[in-house]
Amino acid sequence: MVHCADQGMARAARDLAGALIASSAVLYNQFDAWSRSHAAALEAVRRGGDTEGEAWLLTGLGQLRYEQDKFEESYAYFADALRLFDERGDVPRGAALSLAGMGSARREQARFAEALQLLSSALERYEQTDDVGARARVLYGIGYVHREQGRGAQAWEALSGALGLYRTASDRHGEALTLRSLALCRRADGAWADAERLLHEALRIFVGLQDTFGVMYTEQSLAKVELRRGHLEKARERLGRCLEVARERQDRFGEALVLRTLGEWCLAAGETERAREPLERALAAWEALDLPLWGARTAWDLAEVSASRATNRRRGQPARRRWRPSARWTAGRRGSARTKACRTR
Repeated sequence: MVHCADQGMARAARDLAGALIASSAVLYNQFDAWSRSHAAALEAVRRGGDTEGEAWLLTGLGQLRYEQDKFEESYAYFADALRLFDERGDVPRGAALSLAGMGSARREQARFAEALQLLSSALERYEQTDDVGARARVLYGIGYVHREQGRGAQAWEALSGALGLYRTASDRHGEALTLRSLALCRRADGAWADAERLLHEALRIFVGLQDTFGVMYTEQSLAKVELRRGHLEKARERLGRCLEVARERQDRFGEALVLRTLGEWCLAAGETERAREPLERALAAWEALDLPLWGARTAWDLAEVSASRATNRRRGQPARRRWRPSARWTAGRRGSARTKACRTR
């Protein structure tokens, strides 16, 4: 690809860069190769005055930064791409993709109002196309936002729509992702059996697809259900596998997520002091990723560690965390979007 760019073969460099997005370089987090290829292709198309090619490559760079959990940079690349697509006015699919990318970045940053506006705009543009898979992805993002803000019924509606579209497109990966997200809705409602059933359905698909990341995130979600149902040994085994995969694949978000869940496991098992280390490591990771909402959730768990220590000192006995409606869970059921969002993963 670099050779194509050096030889002035801008279109070939652009097409090769696009092909790389769907290759194993993404699957195995080979970010350096992906970044070099796009930088070379971008320079070539700019020399040739190919603004559409430049815009498409900017969406690729936006996706790269998204995969690296660099969400502000991701947003900026997608925004630059949107500007170029809108200036041309004849590439609605590219403009829709850029809006969807911007919305996804804001969603990950927990800037939910902005994310919902961007994703809704992307969906409107995709309605002008026959891209069923793209509409499914945007509906998935909209459902995610509703779920995180405690709007369970709206989340279920959007995610069910995404599931139907993924099945229409025979997209098994998208189907599994959406089943997992629907399971998180059921888990947020305390419907543990339904959540577990949906997660096992998603897990079967991911295993069949040999999707290591899909398996990891689904197992992490299953572990949280198992914690709430008292199946501690099974949950601990899952989390050990998840942590190994996250570290092997350099998934910083995934590692932080699993570390937080390991802290929750320690609390559930009554091993309060052991909870502190994984929770503090998770908190440091959220701060490095600039994800304050996730940091707040983890800080809440750390506060429980401190409170438990104080209680134990007064009572002179160990305490075991029990999964029952507590003050924070009850607040969520009364309609606190912030509290309810804290129990979606």
